[in-house]
Amino acid sequence: MSLRACIFPEIYCWVLFQKISDIFQRREKIRFLQLMAAVLVLGLLEVAGVASILPFMELMADPAAIQNNVWLKNAYDWLGFSSERSMLITSGVLVITLITCSNLFSVFTVWAQYRFTWNMSHRMSMRLLKTYMNKPYNYFLKVNTSELQTYLMGEVGTLNSGFILPMIDLISRSMVALVIFTLLVIINPLIALSSLGVLGGAYLLIYLLRHRYLQRLGEDRIKYNINRYTSLSELLNGIKPIKANSSGDFFFRRYESASQLFSDIMPRFSIVMISPKYVLEILAFGGILFITLALYVQSGNIQEALPLLSLYAVAGYRLLPALQKAFAALTKIRHNRPVLDKLYDDLVYTLQMEAKGPTSIPTLSFRQEIRLRQVNFGYEEEKEALFNNFDLVIPKGQVVALVGATGSGKTTLIDLIVGLLQPSAGQIEIDGQALTREYVAAWRQKIAYVPQQVFLFDDTVLNNIVVPSDGQTVDLERAQVAARMASLYDFIENEMPQGFATVIGDKGIRLSGGQRQRLGLARALYRNPEVLFLDEATSALDNITEESIVQALDNLPTDLTLIIIAHRLSSVKRAGIIYFLQDGNIVSQGTYDVLLESNETFRTMVKLS
Repeated sequence: MSLRACIFPEIYCWVLFQKISDIFQRREKIRFLQLMAAVLVLGLLEVAGVASILPFMELMADPAAIQNNVWLKNAYDWLGFSSERSMLITSGVLVITLITCSNLFSVFTVWAQYRFTWNMSHRMSMRLLKTYMNKPYNYFLKVNTSELQTYLMGEVGTLNSGFILPMIDLISRSMVALVIFTLLVIINPLIALSSLGVLGGAYLLIYLLRHRYLQRLGEDRIKYNINRYTSLSELLNGIKPIKANSSGDFFFRRYESASQLFSDIMPRFSIVMISPKYVLEILAFGGILFITLALYVQSGNIQEALPLLSLYAVAGYRLLPALQKAFAALTKIRHNRPVLDKLYDDLVYTLQMEAKGPTSIPTLSFRQEIRLRQVNFGYEEEKEALFNNFDLVIPKGQVVALVGATGSGKTTLIDLIVGLLQPSAGQIEIDGQALTREYVAAWRQKIAYVPQQVFLFDDTVLNNIVVPSDGQTVDLERAQVAARMASLYDFIENEMPQGFATVIGDKGIRLSGGQRQRLGLARALYRNPEVLFLDEATSALDNITEESIVQALDNLPTDLTLIIIAHRLSSVKRAGIIYFLQDGNIVSQGTYDVLLESNETFRTMVKLS
């Protein structure tokens, strides 16, 4: 890598700019360029205001200069001024107009920057969410979801305000500084080059001393921000047992520690970003005094030096902010570079998927059987596979129960059949068709799944049953039928204040455990599935309610395939076949009565349940 790439990787490395381009859609690239152009126009207006100072001050100092300066003489004749006084007044109005336009356009540019930032944050957040939703289920077994929330809710905004907009500022302000400097070189090369050496050298020295420190601060900021989200999420999600066990101090201190570390990072970054401003102001004001003395010595008359001195003063007034903003932008880019590195792959992935266009869901029929053929599967963190050459056949319309001790593989087996997990070897077949990734979506349209911990959201009872998607009609009558089958209808109509329109609170906090599970069962039945999975779905119900649900299941269509996991074995008495699992193997199978007679462990579990 070249020396200049080591010093200014953000400027000289084309790959970095290409990475920004990669995460933009075509219309976003156009808006990005439009915003960059607007900022550049603003800079040119500022330069025009600076350039107009010299002739105006020259006229103020000596109105007769019109006859001695070829440019002023041409302007006087071409514009048809009648007197030196009228030209002086017009020049003053022009300077004021340029400054006014520059400031008004500055307001517009700031608005455009904010609008661009917030819109980009929204769109990128949606892309990230889509990427995460397309991740396989085992991805969520390995990642802390609070980390994903941090990226979605916080770091996307940081990427836009702390990296992309500074990239625009860096390019545009550098060009403005270059134009102003060029103007100064034309007027007096020696003073301009001396000023560049002093100011540019100071910025370069400060950057070289701090650029690695800035990147380390950026990496630490992301880490501590994730820790903040994680600690807060754990505290709020576990608020009930935390309060019941009086363990709030522990979780409060965890969040406080993460928040304090994050807070300590930000002032250090801020001081690195703004400190050059104060150093450069000292150099700038000292430089203006030096230029004043130099011009006085050179001309011997301060009145003659006044126009040039005014130009340098105004140029410094415009140049210093341009340099400061360019440096601040470079500082932000270096500090927030880790954010781009973290989010780049996931943002590009969504754009690549969108470029391919929507994929059609292949058709999948289920008329005969579900077959697991020589299936192998093991979790990455475990040394040994859970399933080895596992075989199983579930005929359509069969009521199947999976029982066994905790850790025997029941839930994992369900996750494999549902398509949440993929076998490492062997395959799962639906009527002979392998359940590969492209067929999972079609398969899930035919199934419904009720887990032990039912997922509910803060909305009405009706929406929690239907979970309506775009364009889907909410069928109240069908929802009522599903609620009756789940033994929930009477409770909704008689005890909930607004019936099916009642809001159930965050995670259904206003419902009992049994009511939450029945609501989850009603949701599954609303789908009219061909296969219904019940993963400990009745474990929180009382015996009477459980029995009523089991009887309701008996009234379901005979071609419905029902796969049940249960610890309370009274709920599997009606199963056509029960598979008893132990360490990922089927060690016994048969009806309830057969297993009760032949399997001692099963008998023990029945007694304990």
